[in-house]
Amino acid sequence: MIIPFATSSYRHDSLPISAQRALNLYAERQPQDAKTPVSVHGSPGIVTLATAGEGPIRGRHVLGGLLYVVSGPWLYSITNDPTPVATRLGGQISGSAVLSMADNGSELVIVNGTNGYIYDTTSGFRIITDADFHAANTVADLDSFFLFDRTGTNQIFRSDLLDGTSYDSTAFATKESKSDNVQAVINVKQIAYVLGVVSSELWANAGAANFPFQRLPGGTLDRGIIAPHATAQEDQALFMVGDDRIAYRISGTQLTRISTHAIEQTWQKYSMVSNCFGLTYSFNGHKFVVFTFPTQQVALGDTTTWVYDISTQLWHEKLSYDLNGTPLGRWRGNCAIAAYNKVLIGDSLSGKVGYLDGTVHTEFGDPIYAEAVSPPIHSNMKRLFCSSFQLDMETGVGLSSGQGSDPQVMLQISEDGGRTFSDQQPWSSLGSMGAYLTQLFWDRLGSAYEFVFKITISDPVKRTIKAAHAEIKVGMG
Repeated sequence: MIIPFATSSYRHDSLPISAQRALNLYAERQPQDAKTPVSVHGSPGIVTLATAGEGPIRGRHVLGGLLYVVSGPWLYSITNDPTPVATRLGGQISGSAVLSMADNGSELVIVNGTNGYIYDTTSGFRIITDADFHAANTVADLDSFFLFDRTGTNQIFRSDLLDGTSYDSTAFATKESKSDNVQAVINVKQIAYVLGVVSSELWANAGAANFPFQRLPGGTLDRGIIAPHATAQEDQALFMVGDDRIAYRISGTQLTRISTHAIEQTWQKYSMVSNCFGLTYSFNGHKFVVFTFPTQQVALGDTTTWVYDISTQLWHEKLSYDLNGTPLGRWRGNCAIAAYNKVLIGDSLSGKVGYLDGTVHTEFGDPIYAEAVSPPIHSNMKRLFCSSFQLDMETGVGLSSGQGSDPQVMLQISEDGGRTFSDQQPWSSLGSMGAYLTQLFWDRLGSAYEFVFKITISDPVKRTIKAAHAEIKVGMG
């Protein structure tokens, strides 16, 4: 029997329906003549590029080819030629959560829901002191204006043209299709998406004298956003977690649901969602949309970080671990950006900025545990007898020395639909360096009415699953 092994995370609220999980693993469709139609690969590691203060890294932006990050309360620039250097430019930026940054070509503006801050190379870093500036969660640059949501109201407001320090008491507008408050303003292909609590609108520059932006005819959405930063842009579209706790792809005024019932059931149980945030990154031709609920508490080994692969339309989970292998409840990435010919990740646990590397199997030096749980294997309530299980993986991937020189894969089995797994944890070797003919094989696995197989890999080596096979006979019940 060929088992389609853990191509996505679909752990249903009723686990016997599906306990399938892909943790720190993602699927990739292969051409028709490949050995397998779908392979499963380990998530890339993160290598430190530079350290900017104590952290956490709360936001990132590139202006004039230079990377800027907010680490804790401070703004830093990070160069990369000839070697990375982090330089503190100013602060203090209140709070510790992720924030919003935008530029107009010469000025960089930062908002955190309370204050606004601005930086340019001429005047340096300072707080925005204009009496007509208001607290805002998000900032977007459209046609050389900075555009903001006004926190706690149904209004948006703008800066003066090419001047992020100057504001006018009359330079505001109201979201009128519904009376709910505005949560965020996002620039998508020079259209301002004004995202509210339960509804949203699309605005564009119409050239009016005082407030040039106006709502587009028919530019309304009967859907709000769950949190100000629960958005991400990729593939010429906007992605968000809606106020109904469903993830959407938005193109124009068309909403396409991308989350699954299993994920939505999980999100419905979350008690803390107001600080959900999104980010995107590309790796090996895959474009990933990531949503994290950073302060939501979960059971040990679970995670609040969910990843959607645009190319396969499949979801997987990401979870970070500390140096001792203790799960942290979420992926540690706080933000991502393409810069310096790398995909850079800002750390939520420190002031480190790192880059994705598929040849590295740690995150800032800490381990990455990969876990794959199969779909349920059954035969209409007939007893199954499993004499062997074989995992077809790329082998011979051991390191030259230290941990990973003899990498291991752990197998556990559930006979109750994935609710519990066996205490017995038999191991099989992935093969030392160059031992390409190594086979991963387990035998005498007993009988049950259904099997769910779980494998775990903790050694810092390449993880590529091609297929899984089980020798199973069907009894009479």
